[in-house]
Amino acid sequence: MKKILSYALIILGAAALVFAIALPTYVVPKGKIIPLNTVSSSGTDVTPGILLDSGALGSGKALPDKANRPECRGQDKQVSCFIGQDTPLQSQRFVVIQEPSDDKIATFEVGNSVVRTDREEPRNLLNASIERIQLDRKTQMPVDEAVSTIDLQPTMPGEESKAVTEPGQGFTSSNEPFVRPGIQYQWPMGADKKSYPYFDMQSMTTNDIDFVEEEELNGLKTYRYEQVVPPTEIYPGVYDMLNADGEMSAADEAAVASLRLKFPAKVWGLEKDEIKDSAVKQGDAPEGEKADDEAKDEDNPDVEMSRYYTVNRKINVEPNTGMIVMGQEEVWMYYAQDQAEAEEIAKPENRAAELENPKRTAMYIPGKWSKPTAERASAKASENADKIKTMGTTLPWILGIVGILFLVVGFILHRRS
Repeated sequence: MKKILSYALIILGAAALVFAIALPTYVVPKGKIIPLNTVSSSGTDVTPGILLDSGALGSGKALPDKANRPECRGQDKQVSCFIGQDTPLQSQRFVVIQEPSDDKIATFEVGNSVVRTDREEPRNLLNASIERIQLDRKTQMPVDEAVSTIDLQPTMPGEESKAVTEPGQGFTSSNEPFVRPGIQYQWPMGADKKSYPYFDMQSMTTNDIDFVEEEELNGLKTYRYEQVVPPTEIYPGVYDMLNADGEMSAADEAAVASLRLKFPAKVWGLEKDEIKDSAVKQGDAPEGEKADDEAKDEDNPDVEMSRYYTVNRKINVEPNTGMIVMGQEEVWMYYAQDQAEAEEIAKPENRAAELENPKRTAMYIPGKWSKPTAERASAKASENADKIKTMGTTLPWILGIVGILFLVVGFILHRRS
């Protein structure tokens, strides 16, 4: 009987040691893949922001709190007359896994939207987008193939229309797929204290996002990464993406319509010496009338400005799972005549003056995930991290100790038998 028991203990001990070695070296790495049942939603707190009310701009009616200003009377009201301060803004995001997804890739479908909460649907929707990104399930990085798409669905305040912002089975992209080189919604599992390439959808550029420090958040150890995207003209990247198939649809034209605006210099609030020749756009008057128009508009020519974008981004990541547990983005979009002027406006002293008394700002939103969003993300990341820790550390130690004990007892019983 002792002989049989000794053999059983030796076999069980050896098996326990094999499992103790296999769990952290084979099973856990194999299990570090993006789950195909991933579904998440996030939203920022409602934040007082700055917004160019394009509905008011289109109608030529100054906002009520600015209607009595001298520059907001008459025909050539300045753009500043249509920029609202302390506008309640909120960003929302929905993420779900869609087809095609298999044992190697996972397709993220992400719906993003920005709303103003002081208006009812559908007049509250400012802009929206749906993205599709294919990630390698093992590396959690975007695949190096032209399979990613972005569909922009802008709506202007006051329009009776509503964009589809929640991903779903029925959505099909109308745009040409492209290679997406940087991370955005998922860090690699086992994130390092280093910089990662980060894809910015607004500017259609990829820039490094840098590790800054460890930070405890909701009782969870996280890595905080930060990034500043310098002033970047939005139009070229968006236009190239939409026109990649060689065709600009009506929806595409609507998506880029507000990215370049042309108004008389006085509407922009420009003095004669502030007008840049490169931004002056001649009208389409008949040849015989051009001389008169040029003389008349010499001090007030049409000036085209492009929308520029800059963002200060902070992201907290649970390193074992690569899950984002807190997001903060201070987004600022504004109009400038060229890159040099955009950079000048973005200098700290000029930025502060513009945000205090906006004349060129299209949107400013200092967004931060709401407390419920952060707590929900932290709880999910903690649960998944605990599973990884149990399988990769706790269980192997237990199995290793039990395996050694079984082997020792088994050999002792075998010798005595």
